[in-house]
Amino acid sequence: MTTANRATAFLAAFNDIESHLRDLVGARNSDSFCHVIRWARKNGHLRDGQADDLSDYTDLRNAISHGEYRDFRPIAEPLPETVEAITFLRDVLLDPPLAIEVLGHQEVVTFGPDDHIADTFEVLRTTTISQFPVYDEERYRGLVNTDMIARWLAAHDGQVDPATRIGYVMEHSGTPNRAVFLSRDATAQQAVEKLSTPDDNGLLPQLGIVTEVGRPDHRPFRVIAGHDVALLLHAVYRNP
Repeated sequence: MTTANRATAFLAAFNDIESHLRDLVGARNSDSFCHVIRWARKNGHLRDGQADDLSDYTDLRNAISHGEYRDFRPIAEPLPETVEAITFLRDVLLDPPLAIEVLGHQEVVTFGPDDHIADTFEVLRTTTISQFPVYDEERYRGLVNTDMIARWLAAHDGQVDPATRIGYVMEHSGTPNRAVFLSRDATAQQAVEKLSTPDDNGLLPQLGIVTEVGRPDHRPFRVIAGHDVALLLHAVYRNP
């Protein structure tokens, strides 16, 4: 790609991003793009790294648009990797990948409050699943996970009746249930935001539960655990 083409491609991607963000925050034509970036960051449309990159790109845009030209070519020349990076950012912001598209299909394992704690052991033994949503008929009631089970076993010196009800373990484990709900059309970035936002006690969610519209009275068809966040981040922030 020639210098002129790189400048054109850079400006095209920058203009697409600027127009998109101005629409999102309802900015006026007189509002500077620096203000737009700050508003978009505050409203969750941009993460910190994206906002910082856009601030740098703004300086480069100004240098290309308003700087000196020689033989009708801008002296300020965007590097190939810069053009690739802003093009990737443009694509992520204007056509964001959905979390479930990034993570793929999953058979969600759930339990009910009246199921036995022993029912979880076989799943733990034969899979890598470590957290299970608990549903009472169609409504979410909490989580049972390896941490809760380990605490329960430790409290009883490992001597636990395998017929103990999961609901009883949850009630007496002292382990908080921290799940967040996401809709089917939640983007990868929205999922990262939800899973990285602490609650009022400063604790992060343990699990993201994806339902049709993000409600606890709908059955889940995907859960998002901590190890999934790396894939989501890669889809949104990877280097091109």
